[in-house]
Amino acid sequence: MSVGTGQPTLTPAADAAAANEDRGDRSRWLLVVCCVAQFMVILDLSIVNVALPSIQSSLNFSSADLQWVIDAYAITFAGFLMLGGRAVDQFGQRRTFVIALAMFALTSLIGGASANSEMLVIARGVQGLSCAFMAASSLAIITSSFPPGPQLHRAIGLWAAMNGAGGAAGTLFGGIITQELSWRWVLLINPPIGIAAALVAWSVVSDRRRPSDGRSFDLAGALTLTIGQIILVYGVVEAGLRGWHAFPALGPMLLGLALLVMFCVIEVRFAAAPLVPFKELTKPLRDANTIVLLFSAALFPMWYLSSLYLQQVLGLSPLHAGLTFLPMALTIMLVARRAGPLVSRFGVRSVLGSGLTMMTVGMLLFTKIAASGSSIVYIMIPGLLVAAGIGMSIVPSTIAATHGAKQGQAGLASGLVNTSRQIGGGLGLAVLITLATSRSSHLIGVGHGVPQALTDGFRLGYYIAAGLCAAAALLAFAVVPGAAKVAESADAGRSPLRRFPFVIIVGTVLAGFLALDFAVGGSHGAPIGAYTAGDTYSFVTAPGLHPPKLKVDVPTASSKLAPGYILMTNFYDLNYPPMVGQGGPLILDNRLQPVWFKPVPTSVVAGNLSLQTYDGKPALAWWQGVVTDTGATESGEDIVVNQHYKTVATLRAAGGWVITIHEIEIRGDDAWVTVNKNLPMNLSKYGGAYNGALIDSAVQEYNLKTGKLLYTWDALKHIPLSDSQATLPTNGFPWDAYHVNSIDVLGDGTFIVSMRNIWAAYKVDIRTGAIEWTLGGRHSSFKFGPGAQFQWQHDVVAYSGSPLITMFDDHCCQITGGGTYVSATGPSRGLVLKLDQATRTATVAGQYSHGSGFDSEYMGSLQPLPNGNEFVGWGSASYLTEFSVSGQKLLDANLPYPDITYRSELEPWVGLPTYPPVGAARRRAGKTTVYASWNGATQVASWRVLGGSSAGSLSAVATGAKSGFETALAVTASDSTCEVQALNSAGKVIGTSRPFTVAAP
Repeated sequence: MSVGTGQPTLTPAADAAAANEDRGDRSRWLLVVCCVAQFMVILDLSIVNVALPSIQSSLNFSSADLQWVIDAYAITFAGFLMLGGRAVDQFGQRRTFVIALAMFALTSLIGGASANSEMLVIARGVQGLSCAFMAASSLAIITSSFPPGPQLHRAIGLWAAMNGAGGAAGTLFGGIITQELSWRWVLLINPPIGIAAALVAWSVVSDRRRPSDGRSFDLAGALTLTIGQIILVYGVVEAGLRGWHAFPALGPMLLGLALLVMFCVIEVRFAAAPLVPFKELTKPLRDANTIVLLFSAALFPMWYLSSLYLQQVLGLSPLHAGLTFLPMALTIMLVARRAGPLVSRFGVRSVLGSGLTMMTVGMLLFTKIAASGSSIVYIMIPGLLVAAGIGMSIVPSTIAATHGAKQGQAGLASGLVNTSRQIGGGLGLAVLITLATSRSSHLIGVGHGVPQALTDGFRLGYYIAAGLCAAAALLAFAVVPGAAKVAESADAGRSPLRRFPFVIIVGTVLAGFLALDFAVGGSHGAPIGAYTAGDTYSFVTAPGLHPPKLKVDVPTASSKLAPGYILMTNFYDLNYPPMVGQGGPLILDNRLQPVWFKPVPTSVVAGNLSLQTYDGKPALAWWQGVVTDTGATESGEDIVVNQHYKTVATLRAAGGWVITIHEIEIRGDDAWVTVNKNLPMNLSKYGGAYNGALIDSAVQEYNLKTGKLLYTWDALKHIPLSDSQATLPTNGFPWDAYHVNSIDVLGDGTFIVSMRNIWAAYKVDIRTGAIEWTLGGRHSSFKFGPGAQFQWQHDVVAYSGSPLITMFDDHCCQITGGGTYVSATGPSRGLVLKLDQATRTATVAGQYSHGSGFDSEYMGSLQPLPNGNEFVGWGSASYLTEFSVSGQKLLDANLPYPDITYRSELEPWVGLPTYPPVGAARRRAGKTTVYASWNGATQVASWRVLGGSSAGSLSAVATGAKSGFETALAVTASDSTCEVQALNSAGKVIGTSRPFTVAAP
């Protein structure tokens, strides 16, 4: 008889079950921490891309040095991967993994708190080193912690899925964090994750290591391999910027290759315990790494090219681009999770070859991209096929590599496969982006539009990527063992027919995607001038006109307003099309009622309506053309109309130049305009690509009657490119170094020109072209008083006989594409400066603000009015405001979101249309309402309605004061025919409509 102890007695079976449950929990946590580590490794390769412009502005990076925020991480990551894999085998998995995670957390914290550019670059470099050890450790831990077979395949599948998910998530999270928080949080989110992962890893990871055989560590091999890879990758990165033939690229590549050759000699002939035992590397391991290198050379550029296409061609914000990639990331995770069981059933070769075939077809579908259209059609649909192929390729290739390693070489195998992935990706990225950039730059240089040129360059990159995937697929089918050889199980005896269902499934998927893509392919995006009719005017007498409705936020002090009409154009927000209402020049009265509106075709947009004098009479001028979502002008012309709204001049630029939206000043028979031209240029000395393109800016004078070019002042010949404040693109997108945006011809043989992206205005001698003085920028002729400095300015105007200069000081922002900007360093404002030529100082004489947090990313104007008021157009901020002398808001109107106007002015204007007024009548419930309008007529004070049974028997039946663009007048008579007469303030008839009949509604 036994005596109870109060403790339950476990049977051997129960004890074993508890032990298995504990091992299962540990395995799950081990897999989670390894997947999180790999996700963060890949995430940090891409997440900072979106934040680069903000980083540059915050830490004063030069354009040439900015690339090192990416390169310092990528180079050290690739360079230390093999050393990391060997360290795992030599020093233990847990110790290496936990130290790497802790170092990752620490370097991320230092990087996020960086006080200067050097500190950030160093932190990123050490972060890349820690991630190399994290990547090598995590895969080695998985391959040695799970038993061979389906369980290991599933674990590797989840780990491999993190490669695709991390790349896609980087763009998404980078956009969200940079837009909503700060670029620093792109790095500061890492420390808590890294610390938590390190604590979990210490609890669940065993400290496995390769048994010591008494031989020394291969220090010489480690140094030559690591330094050789770092130098080689550095050379490849430089080649993408300077060209493959340039010594700063070719020299490091040759030196890196020489060190790698030296490494091979050391390993084969001298090392007692070689870091990479070439003699012991199996053929399956070598073959698997070759396949990984090939498809990684296509995979890495695919994310990069697609992200640039979405943001720079289709104009998506980083957030929206990331959301486009989200289904792809989910597909990778879903398919990769099932890839392990598929390998167990059908073998590595079938699954890997099929996945690479799917990637090949998907890459070919990417080549159907167009310069406008749907991100779903051109990226998401092909991307889902590519993503499925990625999930079916990464997992079996990783399984093949790790299975091909000998006992005790788990760390070596993981290091090799990661190194192949990163080296392949780095080389592919450099080669494909260089070729794509060369293609785009060439097309831009010979006059092709930027969106189409970029699209053609990206298409070339996709074609090359498809070729690399196809080569990897052929190699997989040729050299990877079949299911029987890999499994060495009873499955080997089964009929090959067992694999037919898998082939049928893959073929069906490919056919389905091909059918879907060709069914919806070829779609084009909405035209640049597309609009919606919500919050717009609709007129019975002018059903084709839909100008936007402006509203006021504060009561208007009408009695204090300056006389005149508001001149503006309805323009689209570069990042959030379409417009509300049609685009075109628009004149409003001080009640914000339309007076004249001329919609332009939806194939173009219009901007910069201004009052001019031509042939000695008042005239209106505006620009119309095509502007990309980054503010670059693709095409444009200036239109001049007289008081009768008849076109009297149309001006287009000559010599490959394009007239921009920014300025036209008519002097006699001549017009001074702002123009741009795209030029191919080696920008490597400025930190850009050796095969880049420049948007050159100039001031030109044309004769309006003949269109002859009379004068050109080219900024490139007078202003050093090094003065630009704009970040250089490195992918073929042209560098908008100057961005000319206003001219003021002073009448004394000089003009003042504003260069937005230099942060400067220049006074130029017309005859010699010499710059007399510079206001602002890196080499200002004037010292600024408190609060007088400006940034990204517009509409710089000087006044004869006065020391005052007016401008719109945006103080914001570098446009980075897709709706993102460098953060503003101050509120936007209308700014009046006083220039003291004797002391060469510039001080604030007045400023007009909409509030401390009010930023206009681009555009804007300031106009002093004859009565002392100031009229401010807030550009992209969608407002226009009239201030009193004391700064009180007398009128504060805003356009419907997301409409904007380039400039807004208050001017005297007399419109005398030669076409007649328009009338219409509607009868409802026995009551008749007559509608009258006369587009552009400014002298109409009231309307008279004539009615009768026919056009020959009309008499006055109603009168009423003009109430807006269209006036409605109630008519009691039941006449079937009507006319309307426009009366001036003296009661005189100044226009009569054609007869019209009364219609039912």
